[in-house]
Amino acid sequence: MSTRPAADASGAGQTEAHTGVVVLKRTGVRRLSSGHPWIYPDHIAETDAEDGAVVQLQGPVGTPRGAAVYGSASRLPLRVVSRDPSWSAPQDFWCERLDQAVARRARELAPDTEACRWVHAEADGLPGLVIDRLGDIAVLQAGCRWADRIASDAAHRLVERHGVSGVLARHDGAFRRPEGLSEGVTVLAGSVPETLTVKLGQISRRVDPWHGQKTGMYLDQRENHVWAAEVLAQGNCLDAFCNDGPFALHLAAAGSQVLALDSSASALDLVATNAELNGLAGAVTTSRVNVFDALREMVAEGRRFDGIVLDPPALAKRKAQVGSGLRAYKELALRGLRLLRDGGRLIACSCSYHVGQEDFLGALRDAAADARCEVDVLAVRGAARCHPRRITFPESAYLKVVLLEVVAS
Repeated sequence: MSTRPAADASGAGQTEAHTGVVVLKRTGVRRLSSGHPWIYPDHIAETDAEDGAVVQLQGPVGTPRGAAVYGSASRLPLRVVSRDPSWSAPQDFWCERLDQAVARRARELAPDTEACRWVHAEADGLPGLVIDRLGDIAVLQAGCRWADRIASDAAHRLVERHGVSGVLARHDGAFRRPEGLSEGVTVLAGSVPETLTVKLGQISRRVDPWHGQKTGMYLDQRENHVWAAEVLAQGNCLDAFCNDGPFALHLAAAGSQVLALDSSASALDLVATNAELNGLAGAVTTSRVNVFDALREMVAEGRRFDGIVLDPPALAKRKAQVGSGLRAYKELALRGLRLLRDGGRLIACSCSYHVGQEDFLGALRDAAADARCEVDVLAVRGAARCHPRRITFPESAYLKVVLLEVVAS
């Protein structure tokens, strides 16, 4: 297995504390008092700050209100790190928060957990910083200028104190562009293999940290993958938008025959690889399709399944897309319900943080009405425990997972 060593860490150590002040309008003070960590441009009255700095927040009359990290190019120029008026950020305050985040996962997750989210950005008090542990490496994403500034030092701390052999920066996504940050994939510390294998639940999965989705794999659903195999009856199952196949593989391991649908050839290749890796090649069939079209065609053909998982990518990435996204979620659920046998179960998911839980449930309710069947809600779940949800930060509870059952007529 080849590995790639870290590039020259010429930016390491450049985390000096920078002074700066941002004066908030009264609307900004109210926003800060609500506990939400994001403050928008129209909440700001005056700015005297450097990009990437930790700045003091002041009210309209100069009263200290807390601290935030600042990025002038961002649609979220202020991301709050403290609402304590007397808090003065030490240069390395993030070190303690990073260590606390890693320690929290060690306490809450099983000792043999091989992959999890170590740092969940604002929900762990580290704005814009996402770190996933994958086996003995970590993959980091810095989504704001302050997080980008500390990324190299954070990577070296993970290697020196938390036992990983390498840290990869996956900065190849569009999420960096609105922040005015460059894109690319770089080893920040140690060395990172081209591929690795991690075990989650009973399933081993091949991971490509350099090119795979997000940081190499999606970890927010990792507990739901195991749960799905417990709540969907063994039988004929459908995994729509399967990505690299974790739902399909867990269902197959529990005794089901699974049809896995996705539009990505590389994702389906990985499904086949992972199925073979786990001795499940005969239980998982893949098909490269437009999933929306395929579901409609299967309904027309009269196909039926005992269990279905619908886990699409975000269908409302922006607030302006909420209406169209809800219509798409409803249409998916309608087709899924029409493909279920009486007594069959459907797991419907949404990772669009602009779509709230009640609105998502409303879309499912409308789908059940149009399907002309009686449907029970058996469970409503969210992301895995390694993705903490702060009550004043609803965006951290972005994942909605609903288990529905068609009542036998």
